[in-house]
Amino acid sequence: MNVITFLLTVGVVSANPSIPWWNIKAAQEQGPNVCVVEQVPGTNRNYYTECKYWRPRTICGNETIIKYECCEGYEMVPGQLGCTGVSPLTDVVETARNAGAGKFADFLEKTGVATELKQGLTVTLFAPSDEAFDAYVKTYGAIKPEKITSEKYRKLAMHHFVDRKLLSDQWGADKLIDSKLSRHKIRINKYSNGMETVNCELIMRKNQQATNGVVHIIDGVLIPDRYKNMGIVEAIIADGRFNVLAKALNNTNSIVERIKNSDVPHTFFAPSDEAFQKIPWSRWRKILEDKDTLEAFLANHVISHVVCLSGVISEHHAKTLGPQRLTLDCTSRGRSLEGQRLRQDFLHGLDGLVYLIDDVLLPDRAKTVTELAKDEKLGTFMQVVKNAGLEDAFENFDSYTLLAPSEAAIYSAIPDAELKHMETDREKAKEFVLNHAVFGKHTTDSIYDNQVVMSLDEKTPLRFQVYRGSVGIEDAVIEKADKQGSNGVLHVINKVLRTNNNSLDDVLKTNGNFSIWLQAMDKLLEIQPAEFQEFIRPSESTVAYTYFVPSDRAFKQLDQAKLDRLMNDSTYLTKTLKNHVVNNMMVSGGFQRDLRYAVKTEQSTVDIVKKNDTIMVNDARIIRCDMLSRNGVAHEINKVLLPENSPHPRRYLRRNRGSRRADRTRLLSSRSDTLRSRDIITNEQQ
Repeated sequence: MNVITFLLTVGVVSANPSIPWWNIKAAQEQGPNVCVVEQVPGTNRNYYTECKYWRPRTICGNETIIKYECCEGYEMVPGQLGCTGVSPLTDVVETARNAGAGKFADFLEKTGVATELKQGLTVTLFAPSDEAFDAYVKTYGAIKPEKITSEKYRKLAMHHFVDRKLLSDQWGADKLIDSKLSRHKIRINKYSNGMETVNCELIMRKNQQATNGVVHIIDGVLIPDRYKNMGIVEAIIADGRFNVLAKALNNTNSIVERIKNSDVPHTFFAPSDEAFQKIPWSRWRKILEDKDTLEAFLANHVISHVVCLSGVISEHHAKTLGPQRLTLDCTSRGRSLEGQRLRQDFLHGLDGLVYLIDDVLLPDRAKTVTELAKDEKLGTFMQVVKNAGLEDAFENFDSYTLLAPSEAAIYSAIPDAELKHMETDREKAKEFVLNHAVFGKHTTDSIYDNQVVMSLDEKTPLRFQVYRGSVGIEDAVIEKADKQGSNGVLHVINKVLRTNNNSLDDVLKTNGNFSIWLQAMDKLLEIQPAEFQEFIRPSESTVAYTYFVPSDRAFKQLDQAKLDRLMNDSTYLTKTLKNHVVNNMMVSGGFQRDLRYAVKTEQSTVDIVKKNDTIMVNDARIIRCDMLSRNGVAHEINKVLLPENSPHPRRYLRRNRGSRRADRTRLLSSRSDTLRSRDIITNEQQ
């Protein structure tokens, strides 16, 4: 093996996929017929390429070192640059020996298989490197000379051959090929990260030409017993190490049929019987008894493509047959699945791979709601649950929805002293937690606008709102939705729920800054009690309203004549107050930045725009938002929305079209939003 004396260490691998100029320059200086070999520091691993220009990689956390050697079939000539000599061809056994598989070449000769290969056969040999063969002997024991010619070792040797010449450009994704061992196949895979495997053993050196075929050097021994001439589901059931899993597969047909009827191979991460002993029997019984949960459990162990662990050189996220993804990774400590170490214990069959794993992979659907909350790192909220003594109750309670504030929401809304108090005051902690949980499973695909649900304290109604692109609960917005567990649903919300069962009047009176608004409402109730009782001061109505309430200062900005007209002209007063009321509950979090909302009040249409943290209603600014009451939500504004200053729906439409022509940057962010605004206005006119 001729090594050109150039070594290049790359300290940092750039995110740019192009080859760095210094690698190109170094390669050009080597002369003709040289190829890159990657070395992994601290190991004896070499990855041989067929390329002169190559980008260094990070393999299992190690940044590779590039060196150059003569490409396959060439050798150095003294005094000449590069590799200009042509190497003589030998048979596959000697070629394997010269390429770094001398111990396996000796094995082939001692078993007598090498002699057979000299009888005019053309073959492909996948030859384990010396290090790989040593690892096999260490695991399975030394091969005794008197048994070297036994049928067992003959089968082992024959399983490394294919009865034709097979070069790497003929390989594909999950290619099954008959080996020379009867009724056995080998599986070849090529991955986008440049790794290639045979029976999930890395191919380290390819296309070593021989007089009677070609040799590929591999990083492991191809053990015949790992191949099962059947589907992977049948292999799991027949194996004997997966009895609990086999029972689960027999209890459902959907996952089994999806695997069997698929045109693509699968990888099944199969928990051993010992793995199931790590979860309580009561938990497993519940999974078995619930068809949907069982299917989700099985689906979470299956990936719809072949993933050979040796092909994983960095973090890889693989989509399961369910909604979740599994994370595989490789570091200097080895390969892992969901953070748990994996061993190279696998079977491969006609339709994919089976890996034995030591832990079950519980999907969200098989976890309790509190387990999902812990997965979401909601530590502070779960500590309050513990302080309230509700951990066991939530674990065993069926069919509820938990609306858990994020860590940021809790720390922005609850003083440290209050959190400290809930450590010792169980009743206060219990009241807080139960106010964030409601009866029934409520997912965003079933929630409807102004839906009222009862909290678990059985005395506090909570109101859902449906916005464009989001869902709210009271004045909070769901920021992570629909984590469905075995006994309920988890939504992570962006605010702590502080419900208020007082009337709007009481809320405004407490504030003390809305006496003119309250006076105007009292006046309205005198002159139009029947017509406006519900939308101005709804009592038992299930409809929640939005009120844009001008402060006293806003009213005082009106000239005296306008203020006198407001209080003395019943028609004008009615129109003005109606212009501040929306027959729907709209909290500040429901408005997205840089979008324009045409909102229908009881009188006309107002224009709402959110810029940064400022929300404008026509030319009025919201100076205090989200004052909750049993009537809905109120927002304090700094101007009165007079009816003569509000655009008529038809006039608004024309203006909106004009502004679109004049300045497209002030439009709705999407055409669909614009069209919907048009439709709303047009329908209202009709």
